[in-house]
Amino acid sequence: MNSMTDNWIIPCNIKQFDVIIHFENNSYAIWKNSFSIRKYDIVYIYIGAPYSEILYKCHVINDAVDDITLKENQYAIPQKESHNFYSKKTKYIQIQLDSKYPRGTFPLDKLRENGLGQVQIQARTDKKLQNYIDEVNKSALPALITITQEGGVLNAD
Repeated sequence: MNSMTDNWIIPCNIKQFDVIIHFENNSYAIWKNSFSIRKYDIVYIYIGAPYSEILYKCHVINDAVDDITLKENQYAIPQKESHNFYSKKTKYIQIQLDSKYPRGTFPLDKLRENGLGQVQIQARTDKKLQNYIDEVNKSALPALITITQEGGVLNAD
């Protein structure tokens, strides 16, 4: 692992891409990289309404997805064009699922109380938010579902 890793919150609109169903059958996903997410970075996937919470922790295994991989994973290509200036550069990352969080672990109200701002774009976690996430991770470990590299469940209490 690189000691210069960043932690990110990346939003997911399940009406556009149902990551919940995707992660039921896959341990990897291809994701649009609108900013500077790099290999080894940690990404927390925030699912919008009706969930409004973080449900997944992943890490980036590839920050330069090639055209062949992208073609094999068409779901990753947004169907409507983004009006976000930073999204004009179309790059993709490959993420590996590390953990699935039980519902209610990271609800929006608690995330906001701990420094989360906008959840409409990818953003680095600030120190206060990351400390909160780390503390919850430590206290929630027995309930955490951790995924093996092969995609199987390692711990599910």
